[in-house]
Amino acid sequence: MKIKHFLPQNKYEKESFLKAFFIYFISISFLISIIFYFEYKNLLTEKKYALFLEMKNYSLTFEGEKFKLDLVPSNEAKQKYYELLENEREFFMYVPIPGSEEDTLKISYPKDKFYEDLKPYIKRLIVFYFAIILAVFLLSLIFALYTTYPLRKAINILYESIKDIIHDINTPVMSIILNIKLLKMKYKDDEDINRLGLAVKQLSDIYKNLRSALKETEKTIEDIDLKKIIEEELETLKLIYPDIKVNTDLNPVKIKANKNAVERIIFNILSNAFKHNVNNGWINIKLNENQLIVENSSNGIKNEDKLFDRFYKESQRGIGLGLSIVKKLSDELGWKVKIETNKDRFRLIISF
Repeated sequence: MKIKHFLPQNKYEKESFLKAFFIYFISISFLISIIFYFEYKNLLTEKKYALFLEMKNYSLTFEGEKFKLDLVPSNEAKQKYYELLENEREFFMYVPIPGSEEDTLKISYPKDKFYEDLKPYIKRLIVFYFAIILAVFLLSLIFALYTTYPLRKAINILYESIKDIIHDINTPVMSIILNIKLLKMKYKDDEDINRLGLAVKQLSDIYKNLRSALKETEKTIEDIDLKKIIEEELETLKLIYPDIKVNTDLNPVKIKANKNAVERIIFNILSNAFKHNVNNGWINIKLNENQLIVENSSNGIKNEDKLFDRFYKESQRGIGLGLSIVKKLSDELGWKVKIETNKDRFRLIISF
């Protein structure tokens, strides 16, 4: 089985994986660091005690050249005999001289030599520490992968369910659309049929959005009249949202791309501008050979960074797929998407 199968497959899995990994790794590493810190302090205490015993034994025989021996005034010792003392330069011990009240022996050992002797022990401790951290790192990866598995399973179930729904509604939706067209041909000016046609088109757009969200863009390329597609979509949306004022500045622009993908992008941009507007709001649409700019009145955006996340929405309208589909299809076509917002205005810019 390929290793790739076990790795996070989408944005949500990656986010959950990274959070689980860092929480586990940082918390366990922090605890281990505390343990090793106290282990280091314990090692230091042990070595100081060992040095103390060596000095004490040396005071009995004065054999060897490891320690420095000095004669100091007794008042310097201040009765602190047979204790390991230290200053900035050395560790030392005072030893009384039998029969002498004026002088005291001082046995000393340089601190730099003490810590030099300690280096091999510290090195082994550091190697052991990083070996443990590496083990924690690997365990954190395994733990994070394990914790994201239920999320992956849930997402896969959701996607499979959506695929099944798309497959099941395909035939009835197409049948309804066909029959509405036939009714329109027979009853051209019937308002009820026209309203029914608008409702069916909305249903068809939802179906197409679901299909676009789960499938990659087809490779079929053809000449597309962007201005015509925008005008056709506006014709329908104006009927659904008659209170929105629309201003357009559309230059004739033709491009080569997949028509279905472009239609989905245009529909979702315009639909988003109408749906997430204010009462008696406005929309400005500008098209030139390099860009499509759609700007609309707005109540403000709370989380601009999440607008392209699938299923994210800031109102009760829609299902949170529109802008994620715009981003997905634009990336597949090589187009760039940019959003600019403030408290009462929302602007989306497509560069192609």
